[in-house]
Amino acid sequence: METETKASVTLLDVRIAIAVLICCLTSTILDYFGLRFQVGEMRLEVIQKMTACISCLLCCQDNVPVSRKAGTNRLIITAIGGLAGIVVICIDNVLGNPWIMTGMIALGILATLFLCKAAGVPYINARIGGVTFILVTCTLSGTARIWYGIFRFVSTFYSVLIVLLVTWIFQKTVKKQR
Repeated sequence: METETKASVTLLDVRIAIAVLICCLTSTILDYFGLRFQVGEMRLEVIQKMTACISCLLCCQDNVPVSRKAGTNRLIITAIGGLAGIVVICIDNVLGNPWIMTGMIALGILATLFLCKAAGVPYINARIGGVTFILVTCTLSGTARIWYGIFRFVSTFYSVLIVLLVTWIFQKTVKKQR
């Protein structure tokens, strides 16, 4: 049986949009002032716009405790996927064999899923940890991948703080209006 829902913009939607706006603005401002991390010829974002905005979408919930839990899970899976990726990258930087790297990516996904589940996060979150692993290992090349993983965690951490701040402010405002 299908339940029809009336399309409307909720306070949660507004909070998500505000958190995304803040993260987007932060990344844009840092970029405007040239605050990027140089790795060889590459200049990596310190606050990765895409990473931060996606984290806002996934972590912003109905209240601070639920948002904190979602944010904590997001930080755990990002750390696990990123660290597993960095281990694989370090091995790949020594071996430099794309065929071996392919096998290491499969093993790294297994390790990421296992470690995320061992950390007690819901399975869907473990799979998102796998996305982090794949992005860290497959997006760039050489040591730039390591820095990408580090700044992915920094961006996630920043966005979780923004989500908690926006959610807290909205909760305080709603309580005052009652």
